[in-house]
Amino acid sequence: MAIKLSRRHFAALGAGVLLPDLTALAGLGKSAFAMSLPDVAQNLAETLPEPAPDFHFMNAAGRRLDLAHYKGEGLIVNFWATWCPPCRAELPSLVVLNKMLLPDGIRVLPISVDSDGIKAVIPYYKKHDITGVPMLIDPSSSALRAFQVNGIPLTVIVNRKGDVVASLQGAGNWATATTAAKVRELIGPPLARGTKATAT
Repeated sequence: MAIKLSRRHFAALGAGVLLPDLTALAGLGKSAFAMSLPDVAQNLAETLPEPAPDFHFMNAAGRRLDLAHYKGEGLIVNFWATWCPPCRAELPSLVVLNKMLLPDGIRVLPISVDSDGIKAVIPYYKKHDITGVPMLIDPSSSALRAFQVNGIPLTVIVNRKGDVVASLQGAGNWATATTAAKVRELIGPPLARGTKATAT
């Protein structure tokens, strides 16, 4: 599936970065992207429910996973990298959102596209005391190809049936009550027992 992004959305957000710019971004400090991130609730691009594309990623132990592993849960899937300043700026707010929404059966999955894989993510989590969200990696960026985008950060909202219902390309502040409420609305209540969680 293709993620559509309007000029208005890109301008309103902490502008994302294109993957081919890895060399240019190396060494940029936080001051290069000093920004006040906008409330995500105002900028989510909602779509008609559409099955998430098939892609795989790995956890810190090297286990191969896909979104079906989280069957029945609501997901905020964030593609980021340690070298990406806007990704780094928004990640703490995603950690806060995860704590807010876990009781509702909704979780944040931050998937790193660092080419160095888990070797880049482990020290970054330790340095910035990131806890409560898993270390997940996609060093080949296969997921971004599946979504037909070439820039990060990219975040997609996946409902409990495995359908993509909204997306955001660029950085935003996820740690707001309005954003949490919007995500709950988009994902919906837990599925009734016996209801199929996978999209048909």
